[in-house]
Amino acid sequence: MDDIVKGLAGLSAAAVSDALDKIGVHGMARGIAPLTAGHHIAGRAFTIKYIPVGVTKGSVGDYIDDVPEGGVIVLDNGGRLDCTVWGDILTMVARARGIAGTVIHGVCRDVAGSREVGYPLFTRGRFMRTGKDRVSLDGTNVPVSLGDVRVVPGDIVMGTDDGVLVVPQAVEGEVLGIAREVSAAEEAIIAEVKAGSRLDQARVKHGYHKLQRG
Repeated sequence: MDDIVKGLAGLSAAAVSDALDKIGVHGMARGIAPLTAGHHIAGRAFTIKYIPVGVTKGSVGDYIDDVPEGGVIVLDNGGRLDCTVWGDILTMVARARGIAGTVIHGVCRDVAGSREVGYPLFTRGRFMRTGKDRVSLDGTNVPVSLGDVRVVPGDIVMGTDDGVLVVPQAVEGEVLGIAREVSAAEEAIIAEVKAGSRLDQARVKHGYHKLQRG
């Protein structure tokens, strides 16, 4: 895990979201939620793009062995809810390879297996019908989308109980710095309130209402 990923992994999704807001970058993937609670992941994106099959049936692809340890797999199935692109075999291999987690603009299946091994999945939902002969691999490590959020291979993807967000490589250092400032300000506010200060006064003192403002 490189220093930027490690730094972001130690922060809340809320602080990172505020930092993205401050520089005017939309990186919050709406509608994609954790399959189970309690995960907090961050890693660089390894992307997969799917398209609906045509007359000729395609392949769902065999990419899992090329994903680096600590990476986050990002699967773009166009948000489809009618067929899956992730199941128990992929979960088993990903867990064994030390992959940080998987984010799907679509659905997964074999939910019980992922829960059993504690593998982090973030999806639009779950559905049992296979994607085989319904989707075709269109590209590996190409730009993809999580709804209205663009993901480029190597971007940092973060997943927590609050959802999923994407930090573009071009601004990752700036986002980390701002997120740390946001986190420090909020911690200072909490500490002062615990010590007896009024919340409104502590918020004014530490600029709470302006933390996300550009």
